[in-house]
Amino acid sequence: MSFTAAPIHDMLIRIKNAYLARRREVAWVYYSTFKENVLKLLKQYGFIMDYRVDESDPKKKMITIVLKEVENANNDIPVIKFFSRPSRPRYVGYKQIRPVAGGKGIGILSTSEGLIAAHVAKKKKIWWELIAEIY
Repeated sequence: MSFTAAPIHDMLIRIKNAYLARRREVAWVYYSTFKENVLKLLKQYGFIMDYRVDESDPKKKMITIVLKEVENANNDIPVIKFFSRPSRPRYVGYKQIRPVAGGKGIGILSTSEGLIAAHVAKKKKIWWELIAEIY
């Protein structure tokens, strides 16, 4: 594994590539609590089946992501759009938050209340950094 400046982008692209290759899981993803929170959102909204944290080595925790089976390539393979980068965060107000793909997807926002979906942030009138949209 090599170092990447944007670990969340790396993890999401690895998930998308695994779906394109019709894999059942993504293994050897380095652990962070931020990644785990993103995975909780993806699991909650049905983009992945589950994930496991391997804590056999406490210095190097790893995540294994279990994916759904691809039945229809047009609907089951996610599209990912990145907005914030480590060098340039993108902040949005709650009035600027729009439905993602007509309500079919989610936007991931990093707020003062933690990571939440964009439509939830709009209802709560919270604004902060827009990480990505997945649909």
